[in-house]
Amino acid sequence: MLALLFSVTVFELFVGGGGRWIAAGPVTLRMVLFVACLIVGWVAALVPRRNFGGLPLAIGFALAYLLIHLPALIDGAVRGTDISIMFTELQQSLYWLAAPFFACTLASTKYIQRTASLVQLSGVFMATVFIAIVVALAKGYLNFTTFYLIVHENGEVVSRGGGLMVYKGDLYLGICLVFLVAIRGKYWLPAAMLVSVALVLTLTRGFILSTSAAILMLLAVQRRKAALLVGLVLVAAAVGMVWYYFPSLVEGLTSARSISNQQRLDDMDFIMNHVSLKTVLLGEGFGSLIDGRIQIENTFLWVVWKLGVVGLAFWLAPLVLCVVYFLGGKKSHENPLACAFLFGTVLIYIQTLSNPYLNNPIGLSFVIVSVFALRTLCKAEGQDSPSTSRVDDIAPSAGVA
Repeated sequence: MLALLFSVTVFELFVGGGGRWIAAGPVTLRMVLFVACLIVGWVAALVPRRNFGGLPLAIGFALAYLLIHLPALIDGAVRGTDISIMFTELQQSLYWLAAPFFACTLASTKYIQRTASLVQLSGVFMATVFIAIVVALAKGYLNFTTFYLIVHENGEVVSRGGGLMVYKGDLYLGICLVFLVAIRGKYWLPAAMLVSVALVLTLTRGFILSTSAAILMLLAVQRRKAALLVGLVLVAAAVGMVWYYFPSLVEGLTSARSISNQQRLDDMDFIMNHVSLKTVLLGEGFGSLIDGRIQIENTFLWVVWKLGVVGLAFWLAPLVLCVVYFLGGKKSHENPLACAFLFGTVLIYIQTLSNPYLNNPIGLSFVIVSVFALRTLCKAEGQDSPSTSRVDDIAPSAGVA
């Protein structure tokens, strides 16, 4: 049952975007799975029957999250902010409370392998569906307006103008590509080509930049010089198509990008002009506006404004820990799984500079998984076991109990 809960939870997080595809009224499948993981994780933490080495770290993360974020709620309440507005800000990052569940499950390298397989399977699945939809729209088999009204109803798909759409879960196309390139299992090259095409067709600059940067760093760390040169050429081609060629074919795309760029600059300018010592030390609290908006695209600026430097340190801590665990291995650069989890996390942190994924279950769940996966891989490094360093295909491994 634990293996089933883990697999369903992780697969839903990887392909489900914002988690609203399967719902009964206000209750979504993601909420149900989150509660189940919460119960299992905290029962294991409070009534331990087995020593899970990562549990103290998971409990520490959960308590630190509450200690840093609850005062921001109190600050907003004192200011008279509507509690529903503040809770909306907070609820996206509540997935930190499920950290004990992932600490328990990812203490086993079998679950780490299963996660790696599910990342790849999810990305290939989404790429196949996305390309099929693009072809159907281009051929006229689907009417854009009718189709968009159906998929946009729950807010998971957003129009970009010019007959284009972007899906929140497309982040995992990039993460999947990182895993395929790092692990190089069976059929990895055609799978990587398929996912790359889908990623470029999203025409989303943030996804392409963050994925490109993560993969180029990955290839450099793995010392794959020939692949790095090929990667540089492919990245240049992708940038040329997404920044120059496709915008010339899609009416309104360039102007929409200019508006988006200006909004990000306006957010930075507002924070720079209104920052105070209180902002830097403690933050302005939840519900405080940034240039008239509750949420902004750059999560790190949002964190500094709402939570101060202590909050920023908390949200940077997972990346630091991932790097520490990675460097703690004897030959981590030769461990494809370790490389995949580290640079998948790097991708999310880069992407978070332009879109709020880190403080959202879509990206946060993968970051939590990576912390505990890398911790286990670091501890298992000395065993020199092939099962801890490679996944041979892109299908979930069987036999995980």
